Amino acid sequence: LVGPRQLPELHQALLRSCKLLSIETAPDLYIRQSPYPNAYTVAVQGRRPFVVVTTSLLDLLSPTEVQAVIAHELGHLKCEHSLAIAM
Repeated sequence: LVGPRQLPELHQALLRSCKLLSIETAPDLYIRQSPYPNAYTVAVQGRRPFVVVTTSLLDLLSPTEVQAVIAHELGHLKCEHSLAIAM
């Protein structure tokens, strides 16, 4: 789980993206070890949503690009694209 003490620069990118998108409560952010660059968002009704980014994605992208990916994933939450998954 990424937070103020665990990868604080990544946590700040999440918080900045939430602020830009007017998302009041930041979802949890996890890092998944994988050789494939990927990011995804999971939202299940009644549970806190979370964003996952892979180690490969973090290795390949600059901090600005990573923030853009996080913002993209947050956009899915903001637009409720995960609603179909919850049904």
